[in-house]
Amino acid sequence: MTAAGGTPQAVTQPDPSRRETSHRWPMFLPDGKQFLFMAATFSGYKDVDAIFVGSLDSKQTKFIVAADANAAYAEPGFLLYYRDKTLLAQPFDAQNLTLEGEPVDLLSEIQYVRQVKKVAFAVSNDGLLLAQGGGPGVVGYSQAKWFDRSGKELGVLDKPGVYGNVAIAPNDLAVAVDRFDLPSLNNMDIWAYPSWHESTGRRLTFDPGYDGAAVWSPDGSEILFSSNRQVTLDLYIKRADGGQEERNVLHDPYDKLANDWSRDGKYILYRHADELQYATLPGFTSNAYLKASGILRNGQFSPDGKWVAYNSNETGKWEIYVTSFPEPHGKWQISTTGGEQPRWRGDGRELFYLSSDGRMMGVPVSTGASFSSGAPVALFQANPAVPVSYLNIFGYAVTRDGQRFLINTVMKPEERIPMSVVLNWDVGMKKK
Repeated sequence: MTAAGGTPQAVTQPDPSRRETSHRWPMFLPDGKQFLFMAATFSGYKDVDAIFVGSLDSKQTKFIVAADANAAYAEPGFLLYYRDKTLLAQPFDAQNLTLEGEPVDLLSEIQYVRQVKKVAFAVSNDGLLLAQGGGPGVVGYSQAKWFDRSGKELGVLDKPGVYGNVAIAPNDLAVAVDRFDLPSLNNMDIWAYPSWHESTGRRLTFDPGYDGAAVWSPDGSEILFSSNRQVTLDLYIKRADGGQEERNVLHDPYDKLANDWSRDGKYILYRHADELQYATLPGFTSNAYLKASGILRNGQFSPDGKWVAYNSNETGKWEIYVTSFPEPHGKWQISTTGGEQPRWRGDGRELFYLSSDGRMMGVPVSTGASFSSGAPVALFQANPAVPVSYLNIFGYAVTRDGQRFLINTVMKPEERIPMSVVLNWDVGMKKK
């Protein structure tokens, strides 16, 4: 589309034969038609991530170099890219799209966000290089903490690290969390904690891809989760005690993120592309459920199974809504000034959500043959970790009595992260 507007058109498509799951971080080359981009996978396959060149005038793409993150072009003809924890520079012919000579190490220990494969640097055409220090493992630093309804901290779950989704078991004791391996951030798996005050957990999944967004079965014996070990995100189930291998229960060409499991055990709710679908158990038969003009996510069954609370950005801002289940009749907006991540109290008489400014909100509701809700009330100011990836959908969980909240809380580094400014970085590398 042009700067004046129009209909967007795809200019590249991930290549399934290479196990690509995403094309990202585009940057135009000097001709204004061709552009650099990263072809990436998040499914644990090696030798996939690379920099390519695409064009607005063609669907053809050209492989340039293997890389772990975004790349940039700088005049009079250099490609800067990140590989093996190092920012490299190499002469690059932008007309013939070929690298020349050998790469030169520029900087190491640059801030690298593994969850989205982005390295924090920028380069100008006059020899100025700017990079954020810190290395991998700094962005997304958090800790799962327990709070009461007033915001008083009650305890912590394990040591600080890089965590994602959190989920509390039906017994209100056991907990499942997504956890990145440190310091490499090369893998995310689900860890289980048998008690809410445990300081160490037990790893449940071991695939090199993404395993996360755990949802407990109603009796707490199994965990439903999403994994991209077959490139797209599929739904898997595994015993919570780790006593059996996980099994793939729902596979199709689209990403699926587990959202909830109904209390009667008959249905699972999941995000399918940008809409909500549900599957009927035990056969895991898929059913269309809810579509909107925007994106739908984070669907949650009411305890009686007659209603679903969910997030939608159809108005241009994330808000919380409720509709009936299994047929979506009627629609009630719960949040008034922005909200995300709805959660029901165990008796169905209260809904919780996070406001746009990070406050924990509570809303009295009535369910049954009909639905009604009261005015949202701020319980306390939380400090939830900002989701780095769209895979992070459960930033907090609440016990069934609505008295304790487990929040993946942001942790600030003890030291300030330095910024590196390099002048005339290309001295000695001038092209002939």
